[in-house]
Amino acid sequence: MSNLLDIQALSLGFRTEKGIAKVLDRIDISVKPGEIVGLVGESGCGKSTLARAILGTLPEGQTEINSGHIRLDGVDMLSGGKAAEHLRGRVVTFVPQDPFASFNPLFRIGTQIQDLMRFKAPRDGAGSFGRSRKADEASAIAMLDAVQLPQPKAILAKYPHQLSGGQRQRVMIAMALLPQPRMIIADEPTTALDVTVQAQILGLLRRLAVERGVSVLFTTHDLGAAWEICDRIVVMYAGQTAEIAPREQFFGDPRHPYTRMLLDSLPSPGRDPVGIPGGVPSPLKAPDGCRFNPRCPRATDICHESRPALTTGSDGHAVACHHPWLAKAEGAHV
Repeated sequence: MSNLLDIQALSLGFRTEKGIAKVLDRIDISVKPGEIVGLVGESGCGKSTLARAILGTLPEGQTEINSGHIRLDGVDMLSGGKAAEHLRGRVVTFVPQDPFASFNPLFRIGTQIQDLMRFKAPRDGAGSFGRSRKADEASAIAMLDAVQLPQPKAILAKYPHQLSGGQRQRVMIAMALLPQPRMIIADEPTTALDVTVQAQILGLLRRLAVERGVSVLFTTHDLGAAWEICDRIVVMYAGQTAEIAPREQFFGDPRHPYTRMLLDSLPSPGRDPVGIPGGVPSPLKAPDGCRFNPRCPRATDICHESRPALTTGSDGHAVACHHPWLAKAEGAHV
C-alpha cells in the first residue's frame, strides 16, 4: 500500500537575530491510508513545526527549507502551487491544541462552520457546501451528531464561550471532518482537557477515523494518549527522527536509548519514575552527530561525529542509533 503522506530527509530552520535555528534535521515519516500515527517527544522537539510545514503555515520570510520533501496524496506540499493549496483544508485538515483560541469569540458556532463550508468544500466537489444554507445546516447538524454532541442544532446557535472545553473540541473534530478529508493532523488535541474528557475525545477520534478511513497524524507528549489511539509511533528528539515502531513494539521493545529513558520517566507500579538528565539542546546550537549524545549513557565518539541513519528491520521497527538495544527476538539487551 502506497503512503498517503511521505516526508523524506526534511530539514528546515528559522532565521533569527542570533542565527539559523535548525529546527528539523532530515526528518523521515510516512503515513498510510487509514493509519493513525503518533508523533511523540518532549516539548521543543519539532512536532508542531512539522505539522505546520505540512499545512503550509510556517512564517513566510523566516523559514529556510534546506532539504527534503513533503508529498501528500502525491502532491509536493512545499511547492507553493495551486495543487498544494487546494489540498490544505480539504484533503488534509487540522484539529488544534486549544479550540477556544481557534474560534472567533464574536460569532456563533453555526456561522463559523458555514464559513468553513463555504471556502472548503469536499475534495471531490460532492455535497451542497455553499449552495444552500438549509443543506449546509443539515450537513453541519449531522456531523455534530456524529461527534456525539447532544442537541446539535442548539449548538449552532451558541457562542464558543457557552460550550465546555470538551464540547469545543468535539466541534473542532466535526469541522475537520466536514470537508471529507483523507488526513487529519491533530496537534495535542487533549492537552487542555481533564482526564475523563481526554479519554472520550481519544475514543471518538479513533472511532471516526476508522469508520471513515481517515489517516491521522497525532502529535503528543502524552505517551498514554499515544497508546490509546495510535497504530504506529514516531519518536522525535531535537528535530531528528529517533525511532519508528508499531505501538506494541514501541512500548514492549524500545530500541533507542532516548525511547527507553522516555518510557522509564513514566510512573509505574513498584518503581519510581526516572528523569532524563539535562535538557533538549537549543536548535541554534545543536550538537553534531546524534543530537541526543550529550544526554545518552551509551554515547561514544562516533555519536558525536556522525549522525546515525534510520535503519528499518524486517519487523518494521526503525531506529536511528549507533548503539541501539537489540530486538528481544535477537537475544538479551546489551
